[in-house]
Amino acid sequence: MKRSIEVSTSHDAKSLYTVLSDPSFVLPRLFPPIKEVKIDGNSFDANGRFMLMGFYIRGNLVRGEEIIYAFRLSGSGGKGDGRLTVRVGSPVYLTLEYEGWMERTSGILFIDRWFSDFAEKLDEEVRMERIRRRI
Repeated sequence: MKRSIEVSTSHDAKSLYTVLSDPSFVLPRLFPPIKEVKIDGNSFDANGRFMLMGFYIRGNLVRGEEIIYAFRLSGSGGKGDGRLTVRVGSPVYLTLEYEGWMERTSGILFIDRWFSDFAEKLDEEVRMERIRRRI
């Protein structure tokens, strides 16, 4: 499965890069079933519940010209590997590539809606995060 979205925003690239390279900001907003994110350097762990199934995500964050979230999703249904790529600019481009047990269920029913909601709320959410962090 591969999904992409383009998001317009009024924020400068430096502030966007700072906020969008924080797994605790991006992951629960893009994937609402995620309830907890823990960060350890450039690694992250997240967990949540989706359609009554618990799941766990373990991944690494790579910051460069693009922000890359490479992850493995595990749950009672199996495993899957994914990659979320964020290209900061005007507009911001997000691309999700995923292969695994959640592909059919989440891809068909939820991913497009989650991406649309994320895009719709991003400008305001970043504004609030910039205030909170004073950036």
